[in-house]
Amino acid sequence: MGITETAARRLDVVGRRFLGRKDRLELGGRVVFITGAARGIGAELARQAHARGALVSLVGRTREPLERLAGEFAGRAAVFEADVRDFSALQAAAGGTVERFGGIDVVVANAGILPPADTVLTIDPEVFERTIEVNLLGQWRTIRATLAAVIQRRGHVLVVASIYAFLNGALNASYAASKAGLEQLARAIRVELVHHGVSAGVAYLGFVDTDMVAEVFAQEHVRDALGLLPGFFSRPIPVGRAGGVLIDGIERRASRVGAPSWVLPLLSVRGIGNSLMDEFAVHDKRLARIIDRFEASKLVVEQPSSARDDPE
Repeated sequence: MGITETAARRLDVVGRRFLGRKDRLELGGRVVFITGAARGIGAELARQAHARGALVSLVGRTREPLERLAGEFAGRAAVFEADVRDFSALQAAAGGTVERFGGIDVVVANAGILPPADTVLTIDPEVFERTIEVNLLGQWRTIRATLAAVIQRRGHVLVVASIYAFLNGALNASYAASKAGLEQLARAIRVELVHHGVSAGVAYLGFVDTDMVAEVFAQEHVRDALGLLPGFFSRPIPVGRAGGVLIDGIERRASRVGAPSWVLPLLSVRGIGNSLMDEFAVHDKRLARIIDRFEASKLVVEQPSSARDDPE
């Protein structure tokens, strides 16, 4: 057991004894509602939740990959086609889950998009706003549509954010802004729901080995910028490891979980750490040249970007 995991478990013990933290939420027999479930982190969460005995509600924009995934679960899964931009569709998915399985114990607001790395000067305004629409408002809609059912079961809400909730989002401001908003959403609902017996948490994930991350890493200016950072920061972790951290956090009713292992320690010093990182970035002439070259080429070509959907 690593230092970070040990510290988290100790905090859980203190919380349960002195701060009214909830008991563990073992997933055996529970109902887990997951958006963005067809691929990537969402699909991995579904597999690991099912492996622990959960019934899974798979929600996404495209039915076919969801049906293929559900085929792995021997009748212990339901599929619902819903875009997180459509509140009525999410309500229907929540209602269908309750009708099929009797309730919802856990909601994982996971669906999101990651646009190509751009600056605020060069990004297509529609792409910027769509990123906020899906990543922040889509998760809010997911939570709102399922909340009555989760309250009835005294369950748990997990929003899947990112290290960009607290790190500087240069070259990806729309994504960082959406994830920072998610962090505040999760903190607020944790306080608002405690008297209902419901717990809530936020997941801070670094780079995870998914096709979405691979496409962004393929951009030359992204590779150049990441090359200025320590190798451990930009090295993607296996999706299975990320999924395991999130599933463990759900069962602990953790208020925050992070992967890789350096994420939570960095989060704990975010005040001074963020100030220092911002100052280094502002005064790093190498990064300034990377951004300048990219903006020059982008403005000459005048080719608008388009956000890529997170696998659902």
